[in-house]
Amino acid sequence: MLLSEKHFQILETLGGQEISTQRQLADSTGISLGQINYVLKHLLAKGFVKIGNFHKNPHKIGYVYLLTPKGIEAKSKLAAHFIVYKLKEYNNIRGKLEERLIAIAKNGRNRIIFIGPEIVKEFIDSIIYEKTLTLVLVAHCEDRQAIKQYDDNSFDFIVEFNANQNTKTAKLNGISSDRVISLW
Repeated sequence: MLLSEKHFQILETLGGQEISTQRQLADSTGISLGQINYVLKHLLAKGFVKIGNFHKNPHKIGYVYLLTPKGIEAKSKLAAHFIVYKLKEYNNIRGKLEERLIAIAKNGRNRIIFIGPEIVKEFIDSIIYEKTLTLVLVAHCEDRQAIKQYDDNSFDFIVEFNANQNTKTAKLNGISSDRVISLW
């Protein structure tokens, strides 16, 4: 069995807290009790976790799950692996976003309103700046209802985060569907 993100979450939690029951571990990680049991058995078999004596436990349970040196090493390797993986994923998404914004900028209309999450809006801002695109982010709205507060002449088109929602956004705001495009 390859070590997964769940393995890392469990190792990370055990490295930072005194955990004496699988239920505590499930509550701390947000992983189901059944999955905790399955993964914990694997970590015990691999020698990454051991059960140690802990007599001062207020719940009168005489043991606690502890990371072994081998478990600490595995946790460190998993952390490095997940960081590299997430950075690759980030760069891939950012590259796709750059391509899309460059294509939008070539359209000639440059004043946009973005509908979507704040973090994506921050990506858009930074890409427009870094790539010196002719786009101007006139406004950002979390949902399509908020577009109504903007005058039709204040923007050229709306960039919608959610794919295939263009028609709904156009109808809801009483604008032409060709003025609403999908980011993806």
